[in-house]
Amino acid sequence: MPRRALSWLAKSAVALCACARADRGPQALAPVDPAELRPTSGTLERTSASTFTIEDPSFRAELGDAPRDSAEIAFVYRGPTRRDAPLASGELRRQIGLKLRAKDTCNVVYVMWHIEPSRGVEVSVKSNPGQSTHEECGDRGYTFIKPAWVGDDASDIRVGIRHDISATIAGATLRVVTDGKPAWVGDLPLQAFQANGPVGVRADNGVFDVELRASAAGAGPR
Repeated sequence: MPRRALSWLAKSAVALCACARADRGPQALAPVDPAELRPTSGTLERTSASTFTIEDPSFRAELGDAPRDSAEIAFVYRGPTRRDAPLASGELRRQIGLKLRAKDTCNVVYVMWHIEPSRGVEVSVKSNPGQSTHEECGDRGYTFIKPAWVGDDASDIRVGIRHDISATIAGATLRVVTDGKPAWVGDLPLQAFQANGPVGVRADNGVFDVELRASAAGAGPR
């Protein structure tokens, strides 16, 4: 068999295997009481024992201090915020997603689901060793991760429709599922593991009703 065909078969096998593993999804996730979340930017309004509403254009919150293996948010997008807050880069983006290994604002893994102007899932690692505040690191230290496999039919986020996104780190591999379907699989770089911290929620320029679910607190992935 020609070398090119063998290479194609090998890549296809890797993608299929990754997809199968991702389809298992995160395990043993439990709803989180919003009172347990610690907002570091913006505020939340608790609407039930496990749900809350975000209305601020810039929202960041973390779940305690202990690392967790996986997390998921179920949410309904209600539309844009009354006022917009561009990102530090100057881009105006509407999105929601998860924070993983969030030692602080300068050292964190983001799994974000874009609404506009771009769409789809994007994974990034923000790494600034020795820095811990926005004043120190700003928008520096980002590495955007290229997936080994990505789904072809990821849903677009629509107003008034319930969606969910989950993320699990096992070893060096991150697996993301959106609306019950494998969406993204890839290996995180070494800098993602130079710091460790809790999971959390991030949202920009959108009004959302949210429920966070997370695995039990523990040592977290290494």
